[in-house]
Amino acid sequence: MKKIITALALASIGVASLAHSASFDCSKARSFAEKTICSSPKLSKEDDDLKYLYGYAKASVKDRKAFSEIARALWNSRERCSDYACVDEWYDSAFAIYGAIKAKGIPATNGVTGFTKEPEISPNEKKNESQSNNIKKDFSLYDSKERAAPVEHDAVLYKDTPEAFEFIDTLVGFVRKSSFTCDTVSSFSPMVMSNGFTLSCNGFSYKYDIKNNGGNVAVTVDN
Repeated sequence: MKKIITALALASIGVASLAHSASFDCSKARSFAEKTICSSPKLSKEDDDLKYLYGYAKASVKDRKAFSEIARALWNSRERCSDYACVDEWYDSAFAIYGAIKAKGIPATNGVTGFTKEPEISPNEKKNESQSNNIKKDFSLYDSKERAAPVEHDAVLYKDTPEAFEFIDTLVGFVRKSSFTCDTVSSFSPMVMSNGFTLSCNGFSYKYDIKNNGGNVAVTVDN
C-alpha cells in the first residue's frame, strides 16, 4: 500500500511539473534567464503560453525575415536580464509584441523595426555612461534618429532602458497603424487595472489593451 501511495505521489508531482513546463528543455538551461524561467512555475507557464502565441504570430506574417529579426532581438533582450523582475517584465513585452503582430501585422517604424537594433556598447562604455549620468542626463535614446517618434525630454516613463525605448517605438507603430497621429511621446506606462500599456503623444493618451495573453489587441484614444 505504501508503495502505491508513493507511486501516486510521484505521479502527481510529475503531472504538476508538466503543467508548468517551459517551452525548452530545462536540463539544458545555461543562461540566467533560462534558469530563472525553469525555477519559476509562473514564468515556465508564461514561456509555454508564449510558444503558441509566437507560432500564431509567425504564421500571420508574410515578411518572415522581419519577423525573425524581431524574434531574435526579443530573445537577445531576454538573455541580457540579470534579475527576476527583468525576466518577468520581458514576458509582458513579448506577449504585447507577438499579440500585436498576430492582430495587426508588423508596423513600419522609420524603415527599421524597433526591436531589431542591438545596442553596441562595450562594458567600459556602459560604466562611463553610468558615471556621466550622475552628472548630466543622457538624452541620446530620447532623440535617436532610430526612434519612431522622438521622446520628449520631460516625458514620464516607467522605464528608460534601451528595451523600453524599443518597445515605445513598436507601440508608436501600432498607434499610427490604427490611423492615429504620434509625432512626439510624452509618457509611457503600464496599465494598472488591465493588461496593457498607455502611450501619450500629441496631447492624447493611447491605451494599448492586451487581452487573452495577446490574442486580442485594441488601441483606443482618450482626450
